[in-house]
Amino acid sequence: MASTAKKKRQVGMFTTKKDDLVGWLFTAPALICFISFVLLPTLAMIGLSFTKYKMLRPPEWIGLDNYVRLFTKDAKLIKVAMNTIKLSTVSVLISIFIGLVLALLITSRKNGLYSYVIRLFYFFPNIVAASFIAIVWSILFSKDTGVVNYYLHRLFGMQPVGFLTDQRYALWSVVFIDVWRNIGFIMFILLAGIRSISDSYYEAAALDGASSLQIATHVTIPLLTPSILLVMVIQIIGALKTFDIPNIMTEGGPNDATRTMAMYVYDMAFTRMSMGYACCVSVIFVVAIMLVTVLQFSLSNKWVHYD
Repeated sequence: MASTAKKKRQVGMFTTKKDDLVGWLFTAPALICFISFVLLPTLAMIGLSFTKYKMLRPPEWIGLDNYVRLFTKDAKLIKVAMNTIKLSTVSVLISIFIGLVLALLITSRKNGLYSYVIRLFYFFPNIVAASFIAIVWSILFSKDTGVVNYYLHRLFGMQPVGFLTDQRYALWSVVFIDVWRNIGFIMFILLAGIRSISDSYYEAAALDGASSLQIATHVTIPLLTPSILLVMVIQIIGALKTFDIPNIMTEGGPNDATRTMAMYVYDMAFTRMSMGYACCVSVIFVVAIMLVTVLQFSLSNKWVHYD
């Protein structure tokens, strides 16, 4: 009896070790990728932020000089940060509002073909490469030959508008394109959230004589707040990291009116070859994104309702 129990324990221990080994083998590719492309580069970024590194020369340790320069001497960084904040705040709020309205309109329609066409129409920009979007909208917004200015002049008699060359309009043109590109993704996420809401809530509201507007504002939207939070977190992080569209369309101009934090880091690292200072800005930028994300989750307790 004792030997049989001992053998069973040995077999159990062997099976557990074998399962652990299989588990580690399955997770090894993901762990290797994480360590190689996330953890090590992050540690290198933090280390280089304390150095003067011009790419072509070995790093030179300078302590906190980069951080002192960032907080006290870099006036351009303030303008770039404000551009990023404006772009991310306005584009995310407008995108979520339009995506929510579209999701509510689609769910209110019983025509399956109509819903399919609308979803395809709005989601299509999200699957197109950002470089193609930037090139197409650059042509459309051109001051001299753009289609938008042509119709503004033809229909309203307006003079050509420098959507991408005038400081008053350049950033808002980028915001418009960002909204146009992202509302399809937001609409899909919110559609999934709406369809996960139990029908019992709608049945109870209908029995109480609630109108469609009352059902939307008092039932659908409150129960949709977890999905709205998810979309908000994803979109704000994405908007804060905006790089490709303004870089292709305006290269940060005119007069840095559309330069974002990601573009500023790229310019410092690969144009001015100041990798140490670029890493310093990146560290602060990453910390800022983390703080914004933590703040969103902290405040979510006040407005997010879970079923």
